[in-house]
Amino acid sequence: MSKEKGVLLTMKEPSEHLIAMLGQPYDSKCVQQVLQSFGVKRMPKASGCFSDDIIWSVKSSIRLDVYRSPKIHELTGRDDLNTDEWMIGAVHFLAPGSDDRIHTPFPGQLPAGMAMNSTPDEFIREYGQPALYEEGDWLGGSGPFLAWRESGINVAIEYETNENGSAMTCYTACLVGCIGAWRKDYPEVFIP
Repeated sequence: MSKEKGVLLTMKEPSEHLIAMLGQPYDSKCVQQVLQSFGVKRMPKASGCFSDDIIWSVKSSIRLDVYRSPKIHELTGRDDLNTDEWMIGAVHFLAPGSDDRIHTPFPGQLPAGMAMNSTPDEFIREYGQPALYEEGDWLGGSGPFLAWRESGINVAIEYETNENGSAMTCYTACLVGCIGAWRKDYPEVFIP
C-alpha cells in the first residue's frame, strides 16, 4: 500500500482504501471519493468540542471514528500521529442490527474477498485463527464475536444470532487501542 498526494494506490476495494486510512488525517473529500461508487456525494467534516467524533455514511453503511490529541495518543499509545488534526482511528462496515440508522449492509467487498454475508468459518479460513472467539452472549451481542490483532491494527467481527441463524452486524478495523469497550475485558487483544 503506497500513498501519493492523498491518493491511495494498489488497492482494489473501497474497504481496503478506508482501512489504509487508519492513522491518517480525516479528509472528508478523500473519503467521499472512495465511497462515490456507492452513491455517496458528500461526507461530513469532523467537528465537536471533544477529542473524538463519529462520522456516519448511512448510504454506504459505514461509520468512521475520528480522534484528536490527546485522545488518539491515549488510546493507541503512539506518539507518531499528528496532534493537530482529526485522525481516523476506526472504520466500521455495518449491517442491520448494528445501529437503528443502518437499513442495508455495507454493499462492497471486505478485504481478502470477504463480504458482509461471510460466515465466521470463512473468515477463519481466510484470516487464520482469531486472537479472540466468543460464542453466545457477549458485550452487547448474541452471536459469534471474532477478533484479530496484527501490525498495529485490530479487526473485530460481530454477529447477531436469532431464530434464522447468525448474521454479521459489524466488521471493524481499527488502530490497536481504538476498539472501545473491549479494551478492559480483553486487554491482551485490544490494548497497545
